[in-house]
Amino acid sequence: MTNFYTLTHTELVEAAKEFKFIWLTLFFVILGLTQPLITKYMDVILENVGGADGITIDPNRPVPSSAEVLLSTISGQFNQIGLIILIISLMGLIAADRNSGMQNFILTRPVSLRSYLVSKLAGHWIISMFSISIGAVVSYVYTIFLFGSFSFSNFVLFLLLYSLWILFVVSLAILISTFVKSPILIAVTTIAASIFFILIKGFNHLLFQLSPGGILNLAENQLLSVHDLNYFSIATCLAFISLNLSWASRNLKKA
Repeated sequence: MTNFYTLTHTELVEAAKEFKFIWLTLFFVILGLTQPLITKYMDVILENVGGADGITIDPNRPVPSSAEVLLSTISGQFNQIGLIILIISLMGLIAADRNSGMQNFILTRPVSLRSYLVSKLAGHWIISMFSISIGAVVSYVYTIFLFGSFSFSNFVLFLLLYSLWILFVVSLAILISTFVKSPILIAVTTIAASIFFILIKGFNHLLFQLSPGGILNLAENQLLSVHDLNYFSIATCLAFISLNLSWASRNLKKA
């Protein structure tokens, strides 16, 4: 356990030295601000940039609810642009250690492979959720200011469930890193696999629920106040995370 804490602390210190806590947080804060502001002031923006020619904006259009705006922020911003940037920030989490020889140095010490992998998972999950949580809270504050109140408890529950999706994405990046040495290829493969798990919802709903992407549906339902009792998605997501780490561990033992 001491090794786990030491390795996790090292990951966090390295992230701080690379200013990852700062630039990644600023990025998600900007994403969190963008959607509610654009949704609220779209007509004003179009008028001022001169792009409203030929575009008719219905003055009687219904005002979106806070839940709809929050959902569009997560689905349209965090799960698209945000996910890509997040995965790019993860692409060197094992490849860098392997290429520098640090991985062999660590594993020749009295450090278990399990501690090494779980510390990678925990460290980068903490970094990711720190940035995402601040961006989401900023979005929440601006949304309720512009569009009305929304249950804070539902928002927190959403964030907790969404954090499981991020945990899966980090574990997926770790797994792919044990197959591929190129950081760019790791990022591209992880992005493609993550998007696949998001998009299969439109092809087969049952398959989606049985995939790690099902946790997203459960999380988003908290924003829409849908009483979805399919908490099986939590177990499925945790099972895939465990499978990713086990597979990664087996690959590293063979290396």
